[in-house]
Amino acid sequence: MKKTYQKIIRITEAFLVSLALTANIGCVDSGGASKVGELSSSKKSEEKTEPTTQAKYNVGDIVETKALRISYLSCGEYESDNQFIQPKDGNMFIFCEFEFENISDSDKLASSFDFDCFADNSSCEETYCGDEGLSATISSGRKAKGKVYFEVPKDAKEIEIEYDSSWLSSEKIIFLYK
Repeated sequence: MKKTYQKIIRITEAFLVSLALTANIGCVDSGGASKVGELSSSKKSEEKTEPTTQAKYNVGDIVETKALRISYLSCGEYESDNQFIQPKDGNMFIFCEFEFENISDSDKLASSFDFDCFADNSSCEETYCGDEGLSATISSGRKAKGKVYFEVPKDAKEIEIEYDSSWLSSEKIIFLYK
């Protein structure tokens, strides 16, 4: 029952995302991500760093592409209160929270489908267990906030969340889960 429910949700979201992509095909971000600052109680850093293919970002970092400013707000373990949505033995659910700001002149899509998770270099399943999921079409100058959820091994030493900043290129932005 749980797998059927998740399958229905995935199919529905995939359809909606493909519909949104078709409508926004001319509005795709072409990559070029760079760190532009860090979240803190003090003044935000405005110093840009040059993007590299191996750049990895931590909670509190702000990354900017040509179209989006992405703030990595928080991460942690997620405990489901639904008896039917529980991790497999030896696994746990995690979340990463992001805020997307559209800094371009056209609508942009932010979706959990743009994220992949790797624990110790092995792919992990995305899960839909929280009410604060990430799925939004963001108008120019607007923001959207949401979380992505994954099921990972409890004993994983390194967990990385990859964001596909553009389906036209292979550039990934890597966020570290700590």
